[in-house]
Amino acid sequence: MSLALKSIKVYLKLSAIVAVVLLILLIILMNKENKADIWMFGDYQDVNVLWLLLITAVSSIASWWLVIKIFATLRELRELRRARQTRENMAEQQRLAQELAEREKRIDEKLRRSITDE
Repeated sequence: MSLALKSIKVYLKLSAIVAVVLLILLIILMNKENKADIWMFGDYQDVNVLWLLLITAVSSIASWWLVIKIFATLRELRELRRARQTRENMAEQQRLAQELAEREKRIDEKLRRSITDE
């Protein structure tokens, strides 16, 4: 990527950041004096809209984080169960291989005895 394209990309990102900051400042300035009546497990009169926005944003982010953590934990639980099942299957295969090796050893011994007896 040439230097000109990189500089355009950086300036576009900077412009987007400035636009978001200006939008946030505009929202704060326009809602500085606004009040709202809400019901949240009780009646609240004249709640500042900025506090309402802040509480809503924080609770939304916390809820989303909690949902992500729950799904991640469930995924880890599934992986743990799969790993445990794989380990049990490997142990069973090793046990069967050991039994087969013992059978082969007994058969070899019987063959040696039969050869030496003749």
